[in-house]
Amino acid sequence: MKRQKSSDTGPNKSQNKIVSRPPLTGEYWVLTTQIKNLGPNRTLAAPCQEGLTFRIGDRILGESDIGPVPMTLAESPRIQNTDIEATTPEYRFIRFMGPGDAAKTVTLRARESSLSIFVRERSQSRNLGMNIVEVTGNLATTEFIIYYTAEGRVDFRELVKDIHSQFRGRHELRQISPREHSALLDGIGPCGKALCCSTFLREFQSVTTRQARDFDPEMNPMKTTGMCGRLKCCLSYEKTAERREEWVPVDNDPRELPPQPTVFPLATLS
Repeated sequence: MKRQKSSDTGPNKSQNKIVSRPPLTGEYWVLTTQIKNLGPNRTLAAPCQEGLTFRIGDRILGESDIGPVPMTLAESPRIQNTDIEATTPEYRFIRFMGPGDAAKTVTLRARESSLSIFVRERSQSRNLGMNIVEVTGNLATTEFIIYYTAEGRVDFRELVKDIHSQFRGRHELRQISPREHSALLDGIGPCGKALCCSTFLREFQSVTTRQARDFDPEMNPMKTTGMCGRLKCCLSYEKTAERREEWVPVDNDPRELPPQPTVFPLATLS
């Protein structure tokens, strides 16, 4: 993934927003959330406390790279134990969204919309060749990430000056790949389920043409190409499944089979 970050000239430049917290012990909730109902899914950890329950659709405030961000629970929460070897969520649940957060969310969405329109117009006037995909900010409207796609590397130093002349806070311009573009916008694949990149995939593995030919020798784009215009990530699952099948223990020892009933030919019964 290509990333280019804008420099911050404002006085409120912040450091790492992830607060250092003690490690999780015992059981804890694993929450699968989305920001603005868009992918990719993010997992948060929440303590298992009496009276603290979660349901799909709950509006919560969760940690992120840019501070507390409004999120929505996209899947049923599950309880995980630290004694079991599993991936621990990097971020934490902060609290449920309260009545006072509604006005802040409206202000945040308006700021994101105006920032997106402004950056799109300025990038076009400067012929930078940028496609602005999405803008995401924190609840305090102090930090924003501007996702964009481009054919190559973009020199946006003048664009950063334009942004800081109109908006206060810290703004990061982040270039994303076509696969990350599809993951961010979400969608339904030909299998009828949500895209893998928008749900559980965290790293994109390279998919070769040979894998695509093993799946479809004719290389039909309708079967091998994903919404991002690249080879489907799920094509790499085919070989993985085959390797797993090779190691499936199969016991064909006849001594272990149950006794079979005796079958007499029809001629002997007449």
